[in-house]
Amino acid sequence: MSRKKIIWLVILLVAAGGAWYGYSEYSRSNKNYQHVNPDFSMSATDLIREFEAGDSVASHKYNGKAIEVSGNVKTIDKDEKGFYTITLGDSASLSSVRCAMDTIHKDDAAGLVKGSSVILRGACTGFYKDDMGLGSDVILNFCAVITKKNN
Repeated sequence: MSRKKIIWLVILLVAAGGAWYGYSEYSRSNKNYQHVNPDFSMSATDLIREFEAGDSVASHKYNGKAIEVSGNVKTIDKDEKGFYTITLGDSASLSSVRCAMDTIHKDDAAGLVKGSSVILRGACTGFYKDDMGLGSDVILNFCAVITKKNN
């Protein structure tokens, strides 16, 4: 084969590989955490306490992992697009676990009641440290309701 044909063949293969990768990323979906085995299970207060004791160590341990967290519902927030965020924790504390619900579980989130006990599972994605006395937040995303008990 001539040098020109080899160059065109390489360009074509790179373009085809790029197109395949782009399509696979475009059509990728998030995990449904309702069916994922959790890496860790704990209460919301224990998770908050661990992050507040050493946020860099806890971040290394929990970030990117599936966490199953139990606790009392402090707030249920719904934004203008219909996305729910459930806040778990002790009502006497300003610190909490903020659980952004997966859109496929929005009906489960809508059925929750403030003050009820719940177990949620999601991906730990970070920690907002309390620097001004307003309370720290552990962040979970793509959450699903595992069990709920209205008090």
